[in-house]
Amino acid sequence: MILSLFTIYSCSVSKNSTSPILLNQLSKDAGGNDMLLGKSTRSALLQAPFSDWFKPNYDSYVVDSFTCNFIRPLLASKSVTIFMGTWCGDSKREVPRVLKMLDCCDFPANNLTLVMVSNKDSLYKKSPQHEEVGKNIVRVPTIIIEQKGAEIGRIIEFPITSLEKDLLSILRKEKYQPNYHQLKANTR
Repeated sequence: MILSLFTIYSCSVSKNSTSPILLNQLSKDAGGNDMLLGKSTRSALLQAPFSDWFKPNYDSYVVDSFTCNFIRPLLASKSVTIFMGTWCGDSKREVPRVLKMLDCCDFPANNLTLVMVSNKDSLYKKSPQHEEVGKNIVRVPTIIIEQKGAEIGRIIEFPITSLEKDLLSILRKEKYQPNYHQLKANTR
């Protein structure tokens, strides 16, 4: 019953498939706890049990609004994809902060994609629709910033300086190397 109320079917169809894209897929993680898989909506993170960590981490984060004033115009025509695990401590900490920062920058919700990956051995850091293919997702969260479908930068697991300053460096096309940039995804 909860699963049927929680899962939403999207009317959109992927380019390579005629089946609808399933959003907010609820599953169990390797420890038996609820986790989201695949493309998800932000509102799914506001539902129990995810709201238990999302809301406090969102509410307690103090955004560097000064830096956001410089970020805001540079985000125009950009898209952001966040690969995360609802089972992952770093994702639980950083994703609410990223979303609060993007809110401060008035980032359009339709330019944001959330993709939830699994922690089960057979699907480790993979999503059911395999949105991670070709994206070198080694650690989560991975926040990818794109312009016209081309990646211009990413923040991996946690920022180097701060979310706002790292994003500003990426948007200004300054020299920026994220954590774990040298690692390559295991294609098991």
